[in-house]
Amino acid sequence: MRLSALSGVLCAAALVTASLSLPGAATAAIPSTSCAPGGVTAADRSVAQRLRPAMTGQRLGSALTGYNVSCARAIVRHVIGRGLPARAAVIAVTTAITESTLHNYTLAVDHDSLGLFQQRPSMGWGSPEQLLDPGFATGAFLDKMLRSYPASSWMAGDIGRISQRVQVSRYPAAYGPEANDARLLVGQLWTSSTGTSATATTTPTTTGTPKKSTKKKPAGPFSKSLLQTVPGLPGTFDDRHRLLLSDWNGDGHSDLVVLQQSGTTSGATEVRIVSGASKFQHLLLHTAIPLGPTDVRHEFAMADWNFDGRPDLVVTQKSGTASGRTEVRVLDGASFLRRYLQETATVLGPSDACYAFAVADWNADGRVDVAVIQKCGTKSGRTEVRVLDGASDLQRYLQDSPTPLGPTDARHTFTVADFNGDLNLDLVVTQKSGAKSDRTVLQVLDGAAQYRNLLGKPINTRVSTDDRHSLSVLDWNRDGRLDLVVVQKYGAATGRTEAKILAG
Repeated sequence: MRLSALSGVLCAAALVTASLSLPGAATAAIPSTSCAPGGVTAADRSVAQRLRPAMTGQRLGSALTGYNVSCARAIVRHVIGRGLPARAAVIAVTTAITESTLHNYTLAVDHDSLGLFQQRPSMGWGSPEQLLDPGFATGAFLDKMLRSYPASSWMAGDIGRISQRVQVSRYPAAYGPEANDARLLVGQLWTSSTGTSATATTTPTTTGTPKKSTKKKPAGPFSKSLLQTVPGLPGTFDDRHRLLLSDWNGDGHSDLVVLQQSGTTSGATEVRIVSGASKFQHLLLHTAIPLGPTDVRHEFAMADWNFDGRPDLVVTQKSGTASGRTEVRVLDGASFLRRYLQETATVLGPSDACYAFAVADWNADGRVDVAVIQKCGTKSGRTEVRVLDGASDLQRYLQDSPTPLGPTDARHTFTVADFNGDLNLDLVVTQKSGAKSDRTVLQVLDGAAQYRNLLGKPINTRVSTDDRHSLSVLDWNRDGRLDLVVVQKYGAATGRTEAKILAG
């Protein structure tokens, strides 16, 4: 859009006074108008002051002002008004930071580009007056994003690539470096009611993440049934089967991924995926993956490893590897899980039943990281979490945190999710029924505190589970609250595998 011309303006401005070489000062030399009806508020200035030390982007960085925050606030407010989740706001704010450094420019210096997103009237984005309205400009951006990424496929993938596909810039690599700053801003401004500036008094950590969350968390107790079904696959599952949930076909519904580790016709580990949109009745994929039979040494997860919009299969082998270390292999979803994207011997030595693993992009650098959850045998005597950095090919740790949980075991399932809507990745710990209680219990480790604190009290659900059950949490009905997925593999009254989803 305007990046090349704006660079020229910045250079010209720098010749006038040295202070204009700073991004915020230089861009201020171009005429702009207010983004919010009430202008810049004291809360906007407070947010700017809190976030400034943590901003790392190339466009705004430490030059963040209250005016910039007011423009981000206008974008966030419109996203909330559209009923879209926070990721849409992060994508939009990333784009506006890159295009205009969050200025509502009234002067076109690159062809006829105007406003926060530097949209061009001559290209059909709207009239000049409309493009100077932050609400209209944000809506135009979101409309094109939704058209470009049908079935909510923009919910996955690299944010910089999504921005580029919408904007079609001559500088496609410019967007990605601003995504972290956008997350910080949206994390402060996002509310479920008005979308106005946050009033929390939290201070960013060294990574720019708020220490405490302010969003109301789901209350449970997961008593209302959203779905109860018998998956449309023959027979029953047993201990050879691992179950995952992932939106395989990009239709916005979570599909059921069934891995049979041994005893298959092919002799290899096989994957079947059934459609969530069909209530797990229609088969989407049945394939043998290029691994022989697998066993208890292997863990599986789904993640878009290479950010191509397709879920990939991440296989962690704990022991018995050629390297003598814990190894990670990634099977490419675009190849229908038939070829490898990556094979890595991690920095972690051999692991065992005391270890569990989870995958996500913890530090928002566009690379998938791997969490190592040591459930027992730790020096602290508690469950500990370490995160292997994807950008280092899993050779160094991003964080190493003891949690407030004592030792955990095979009854515990660990799921990564933003539980309270603060844009930090929390760790949801689901404990199956035990000797002390016949209830399944959920506890949430706060991602904003690097899992050193619990978010609220344990949630006692109204469902009993044991070794026959596979558990997970996700937002099944897309209402912004995490739901509990319970799959009973065998021993049900129907003689079949049964699945039920309980509303959060």
